[in-house]
Amino acid sequence: MSSPSSAAVTAPPVVEAACAACPHPAAGHDPIGRRFCAATLDSSIARGCICR
Repeated sequence: MSSPSSAAVTAPPVVEAACAACPHPAAGHDPIGRRFCAATLDSSIARGCICR
């Protein structure tokens, strides 16, 4: 008989939800960053990021 394979199984990478207004993960925003990005989306304006 052959013994079972002991190959390691790797989990797929966890993908954090991205912010729709900036390139940062939504979970990484503080309250001001969330408000700033929400206002950016609501106003449809292009501006820099203050998230980090």
